[in-house]
Amino acid sequence: MAKAYVLITCDSGSEDFVLSSLKSTESVKMATGVFGTYDVLSKLEAKSEDALRDTVTKKIRKLPRIRATYTLIADDKNSLTKKIDGKDVLDTYMSQAYVLLDCEKGKEVVTIQNLGKIVEVIDADILVPSHQIICNVMAPTYTEISDLVTKKIRKLPGIKSTVTLNVIGQKR
Repeated sequence: MAKAYVLITCDSGSEDFVLSSLKSTESVKMATGVFGTYDVLSKLEAKSEDALRDTVTKKIRKLPRIRATYTLIADDKNSLTKKIDGKDVLDTYMSQAYVLLDCEKGKEVVTIQNLGKIVEVIDADILVPSHQIICNVMAPTYTEISDLVTKKIRKLPGIKSTVTLNVIGQKR
C-alpha cells in the first residue's frame, strides 16, 4: 500500500471547502486544517505510487481554491502506528499536531524507533527520498505539544530541525 502526505495552501477562507472536497476524494484517508505555513494536511493511501500521483495531479490539484501543494511520499516499509483506545475521545478533548523532522542521513529508522518510546507520538512515517519523518502527536494542550517537541523530540539523536503543524479541529 502506497502512502503520501499532501500539504496544501489554499485561498484565504476556503479551508472548509477544501477539507470537504478532500474528504470526498478517493484515496484521502485523513484531511485536517493546520496552523502554520500550510492550511491543510491530508494523508493518502492507494494501491501504488502511480495511483497516488493520479489522485494528487488529477483530483487534488484540480480543486478550486487550492494555490499550492507539497507532496511527501512515505516509505511503506518503515512506519510506526500505535493503537489508541478511545481515540474518538482523544480527538475531541486533546490537542494534536503533525511534526516534520529533518534527520541526519541514515538516522531515520533509529529515529522512528526512538519516537515509538515517546508516549505522545501516535504514528510516524519516514518520507522518501528526503531524510525527513512526519509524526502525529497528542497532548492535553498546545503548550504541552510545544514542550513535547522542544524537550523530547528535538533532543533525539540525529534530529537537525522540526516544523510543527498544529491541528485545527477534527480530522477524518
